[in-house]
Amino acid sequence: MSPLWRAKDEESWFRALSLLGSKCGFDQTLFAVLPRPGMRMTDVYLRSDYASSWRQTYDERAFARIDPTVSHCLSQAAPLIWSASLFTDRSQKEMYEEARRHGLCTGISLPIHGPKQEVGMLCFVCGDQSQRELSAQVQYHLPMLALLRDVAFDTAQPFIAGHTESRIPKLTPREHECLKWTAQGKSTWEIAKIFGCSEATVNFHMTNIRTKFGVSSRSAAAVKATRMGLIDPD
Repeated sequence: MSPLWRAKDEESWFRALSLLGSKCGFDQTLFAVLPRPGMRMTDVYLRSDYASSWRQTYDERAFARIDPTVSHCLSQAAPLIWSASLFTDRSQKEMYEEARRHGLCTGISLPIHGPKQEVGMLCFVCGDQSQRELSAQVQYHLPMLALLRDVAFDTAQPFIAGHTESRIPKLTPREHECLKWTAQGKSTWEIAKIFGCSEATVNFHMTNIRTKFGVSSRSAAAVKATRMGLIDPD
């Protein structure tokens, strides 16, 4: 594990992580974390050595919505050993066939659930092999893989923090106040009275807020801001 702790930059950190995975018999590695509740899947912090063509296909076809390894890691804590049999409906089978063409045939996904409500996964993948072979490989290395997952998450914190900072909406002080009062149920008229300004001014700030959060209503923006920890409605 020491190469992860000693890594001085993101590239050397992920190279060390991949090397540790390969020592356990795996060919490819993926590390992904959604840093805060309310963030979109497109805001995920992700590093992998998967083929770029697969990553492009995965994103373009929004496979995260149907990927059973993703749904498992979002809701479960136990590692998931997966192969073709995990992908059951038509869309999942099509996804798996596409993945298999890129060498993603079998593997293990270890869920990540952090202390600040981070969610994610550490995945190690290998080529086509039997379920028995994969199970034996995982059983032998599982204690190491579980520890590796925890160490990888801890040592990735500086990189995740930098990634998160660039994707959190930047609010002006007045926008922050508007959201805080909105989360407490105040109307436009009430917020205008609190600020000593016109309702048009409040609506101007609210329009900017909705744009920054990519939502269509002020209540949705308040919910996202609260889940991201940007405001405390209490």
